[in-house]
Amino acid sequence: MTKYSLLVQLVAMLLTGTGIGQETSARRPGGANASFAVREFRGSNGHTLRYSLFVPAAKSSEKPKPKLPLVLCLHGAAGSTVAANVLAAPEMQQKHPCVVMAPTCEGRDTRWVEAPFGRGRDARPVLPELLEALDTVIQDANVDQTRLYLTGQSMGGIGTWGILAKHADRFAAAVPVCGIWSPEDAAKMNGVAIWAFHGDMDPTVPLAGSRDMIAVLKKAGVTPEPRYSELAGVGHGSWGPAYATPELWEWLFAQKKE
Repeated sequence: MTKYSLLVQLVAMLLTGTGIGQETSARRPGGANASFAVREFRGSNGHTLRYSLFVPAAKSSEKPKPKLPLVLCLHGAAGSTVAANVLAAPEMQQKHPCVVMAPTCEGRDTRWVEAPFGRGRDARPVLPELLEALDTVIQDANVDQTRLYLTGQSMGGIGTWGILAKHADRFAAAVPVCGIWSPEDAAKMNGVAIWAFHGDMDPTVPLAGSRDMIAVLKKAGVTPEPRYSELAGVGHGSWGPAYATPELWEWLFAQKKE
């Protein structure tokens, strides 16, 4: 059995166990706050995706209305994404106005992408309807398609890597936090600016999940060269210090798809 296979088995055990909470129906999708609207989208596959959406109010003096970047935020197994609320905060919007989309995987029978780890193998990936919903938001919210960004924590970090493996051409930058993916897909992520974060004391998602991906991305010569922050003394909740890093947001919003 390979080192990667062992990691896959460990993550599957930990993320599908009962120790990680579920989203409650009373909350907004992604654990978003009251500044977000709740939307539903029915995909061409017949499945409905719920998501929280923040669209900043246009300044009356701005004509025509400027196109804004969009950040797609994927929650972890407990149902919340810290990134969405950080990005919608007034002080952040003052510096970096952007559209924020926080979809949800309902219950425990869905997951972001098809993968041999994370939620159980029988869980249905929501990626098809998610991408269709994203296209609708891009059109309706006047989004700058050269500045689409992706981030996620834990299960959402896995989803971030997984979406890049299939649709790297759609995103200018991505921030996977305490995630894991198959290094075999690294070359497919060429052209996306990546900054990964992981706590070096993470007991849930092995540290090698991020270390190995970054190492293989660099070996494959992908551009731009990926960045990696290993957070000393931090456990699984690395999304807290990661999303509290001011430089991260300056870096993210500077990225643009050619």
